Amino acid sequence: MKKSGFAILLLSQLFSGQTVQTVGYQKIPDVFDTAENLYPFIKPSENLSYWKAFTNHSDPEKAVLYESQYPEPMTILEPVPEKGFFQKCVGENCFHYIIACKNDRPEYFADEKDLRKFIGEVDNIAEAVLIANTHGFLIDINHFEGGSFKKDEQNFYLKTFKTKKCPDVKESFLITIKRKNGQIKQQSNGIYTVKKTCE
Repeated sequence: MKKSGFAILLLSQLFSGQTVQTVGYQKIPDVFDTAENLYPFIKPSENLSYWKAFTNHSDPEKAVLYESQYPEPMTILEPVPEKGFFQKCVGENCFHYIIACKNDRPEYFADEKDLRKFIGEVDNIAEAVLIANTHGFLIDINHFEGGSFKKDEQNFYLKTFKTKKCPDVKESFLITIKRKNGQIKQQSNGIYTVKKTCE
C-alpha cells in the first residue's frame, strides 16, 4: 500500500513538472524557422542610417535578403566577405552577412558574434530566434518541444533543438536569453524525436 502511494505521488510530480514547463509557452511562428525571414524584425543596437542583409550570391539582386528603409535610395558597393554567419556550405549562397552605413562609412557584420552585437538588446521573438541561431539552436515548427517560447520583462525563454545524424535525433533545449544583452543559458530537455534508419 505504501509503495503504491509513493508511485502515485511520483507520477503526479512528474506530470505536474511537465505542466509547469509548458505553461505560458506559445508556438514560434512557422516563418521564423528560416533566418532570411527574421531580418526585417531587427532593431539595430546603434542608430544606423542604412543597412542591408546579404547572402553571398553572384547575382547582386538575389544577394539582398533585406534592405532597411531610407528616405533616399542608397547603394552599397562593397566586396563580398570571404565568410559570414550561418555558414551552411562552401561556395555560392552559403552564408549571410550585413553591411551597415555608419557615419557615412560601411561597416561589416560578418560572423555570429558580430550579428549578436548588431542586434544588441533583444526586442522581439524574431531577434531572440536569431540569437539562438547564432549559438547553433534550430526551430522545429512541427513540435512544441523544439519550437515554442514565452517572455517576461527580463528574458525570452525558447524551446529549441539541436540535431545529430544517423540515426536522426532531435534534442530539445530550453534556452534563456537576457533581453538586455542577448546572453544565453541552456538546459537540455532530452531527446524528443528519433528516426532509427540511416540513409
